[in-house]
Amino acid sequence: MRIWKLNFLFWLCLCSQAIWAQKDSSAILKEVVVRGQKSEIIQEPGKKIFQVGVNLTNLGGNLYDVLSNIPSIYVTNEGVVQYRGSQNLTIYFDGKPSGILNSSRANALSLFPADMIDRIEIISNPGAKYSSEGSSGILNIILKKDITSESLRFNANVGSHDKYASSLSWARNSKKFTHFWDLNYKESQRYDYQKLYRENGSPFGLAKIYQDADETNRDLNYSLKWSSMYRMDKNKSLSGYFWGRFASDHNSETRLNTTTYFRAMERLYRRESDKRGQDLGFDLNLSFQNTVIGKKESKIDLLWISNQGDDGNDFLQNYYFQNFQTLNTNFPTRIERSRAGSSNYTLLFQGDFKRNFGKTKFLEYGFKWNQRKFVNLFDYEKLKLAIWELDLKRSNNFDYLENIQALYGNYSAKIKKITWELGLRLEATQLDIQNGFTKPSYVNWFPSASFVNEISNKESLSFSLSTRISRPSYRSLNPFISFADPINLNAGNPNLQPERAILLEFSHTKDWNNFSMSNQLFMRNINGLVSRVRTQLEGDTTLTRFENLAHSRSIGFENMLQFSPTKAWKVQLTSSIYQMDLQGFFNTLAIQEQQWAGSARWNNQFKWANGWSGQITYLFQSSLLSPLGIIADYYTIDMGIKKEYMKGRLTLNARINDLTNSQITIYDSRPFGIVSDLEKKKETRIYYLGLSYKFDGKKKIKELNQRKAINEKEAGED
Repeated sequence: MRIWKLNFLFWLCLCSQAIWAQKDSSAILKEVVVRGQKSEIIQEPGKKIFQVGVNLTNLGGNLYDVLSNIPSIYVTNEGVVQYRGSQNLTIYFDGKPSGILNSSRANALSLFPADMIDRIEIISNPGAKYSSEGSSGILNIILKKDITSESLRFNANVGSHDKYASSLSWARNSKKFTHFWDLNYKESQRYDYQKLYRENGSPFGLAKIYQDADETNRDLNYSLKWSSMYRMDKNKSLSGYFWGRFASDHNSETRLNTTTYFRAMERLYRRESDKRGQDLGFDLNLSFQNTVIGKKESKIDLLWISNQGDDGNDFLQNYYFQNFQTLNTNFPTRIERSRAGSSNYTLLFQGDFKRNFGKTKFLEYGFKWNQRKFVNLFDYEKLKLAIWELDLKRSNNFDYLENIQALYGNYSAKIKKITWELGLRLEATQLDIQNGFTKPSYVNWFPSASFVNEISNKESLSFSLSTRISRPSYRSLNPFISFADPINLNAGNPNLQPERAILLEFSHTKDWNNFSMSNQLFMRNINGLVSRVRTQLEGDTTLTRFENLAHSRSIGFENMLQFSPTKAWKVQLTSSIYQMDLQGFFNTLAIQEQQWAGSARWNNQFKWANGWSGQITYLFQSSLLSPLGIIADYYTIDMGIKKEYMKGRLTLNARINDLTNSQITIYDSRPFGIVSDLEKKKETRIYYLGLSYKFDGKKKIKELNQRKAINEKEAGED
């Protein structure tokens, strides 16, 4: 049934393309504009822009919800973001790194409120002026920046099973100054489960392991962002922001583990863990900009990111006889605890410059210096005879220091209807890891090129090429083993090498009066692919760690259609299909897997009279290839409705995420030689109610009313 639905959507895309391709047309699709309703997706050469506020199912949600609604994006339970089948997608906020992603990626995505996000850019083929990090491209999250004369806005949302969120923002704009601050609060509770079945050898013959885990996650998050801009004159400005964050979490987990042996009695244990942690951090940015329109642009940025974190985890493990009813005193009760302290900082100094030579030629160049340092202290203790003893095997200290220096140049010109751009970026990297692991310095060159042919003012063809790198993160390099689950160990690998990638993309866009279409054909070739690989150790234990596989290649096609069957109904249909392969050797196991994957998203927006609007979204993701196994396909349906009062100043909304409760992550690792079936389920079917109130200055209210009257008149004439 699921495959039939996917095929139906793909064929609908292709049939629509074939029908509309017979019609004449004419301009470059720089922005799709539908009167009466704002477009959610804007397609530009090498870039897609998703307007977060237009999608009603994002109201009151978080960054995890927003990313899950974007075509070709797949977000795992661990917070890993995959794009076109690859997880090495660099995430920026307003074009810069942010400390919010330096702690737990899953927590960061689920705690960051959607109300702070204006739009999300996916730069699938970045040029030389962008950082080369990320073999799949760049995901740039653009935060809201209010530029009204004066405004005060309040948002509040409540979700099923104890989920609460609120935000308060204020903005003021004058001739010389612009000030903006935003205060966010979010508290949530989620219930997750995990089921594992595994077969492996043991001293007692074949062992069959069944593991059920139930987890409750409680999170509390505060953030305060303040930003100001001072206009020194008509060209120069000085700006800065401070973004402070505090987060705490309390996670309780119970694992029931049953191991059945071929020639021995089965072993049952119950392992309970209670984890409490908190993170405190800030981002501080200063920026100077000098812009002479049509002649030159200059921008200097200085960014400082700092984070401190503490975590404590208490473990209690008891052994039982059948059905977990009677204690098995043949095995002693295990009482253990772990304590972790971490700190990290990022320093960034960057300059970007642009010089125009006439109206059609310009040169961009710049520099970047970036330093990151991570320190992690981890102690693991066991209670023996009422005394806590340090387990040296499981305790570790890990320091990681990274320095990157970069220079780039980018030249662009337009000859008739063809715009071409050539760029070159140079990056030097130095890594230093304690405990005897020291990486040598290395230098990389990153050429890029793009060509855009404006066939008419409503149609264009483009080609882009870029070379990228993905350096191993400090977590993937940390060699010390995590024993949170005694039979499923995890570790990093200090001998990892960077991934290197080549990206190619052909794009065609066309716009009709009430219909637009965009197609992309892409190819990604990666050498030294970094992936998590699971191996079996002695007894019942497996170890999952990062390894460099030899090679990976993906080639695929993406399609986007937007049209309005009626004035009140707008349809957006996006689909992608691509081939993934993995080739390489790990230990004595040869890995050579190939699979086609795809996704489709059908979004319907409705706008009725008297301020009512609604939305229904259907999303399908086919099975995916990963070194841990084949990830099974899934589908989901989201719905939302909104009502505006008081000329749009007061808004009430309701939404349902994952109406069918069908978002389940299932791994099948049999193609990789290990029988290990894993099923994970996060709480995804959530009901939300929310309200938003905005108060704008009198001058702004008058402007909004005039603009609304013009839009309504134009929509009526459409």
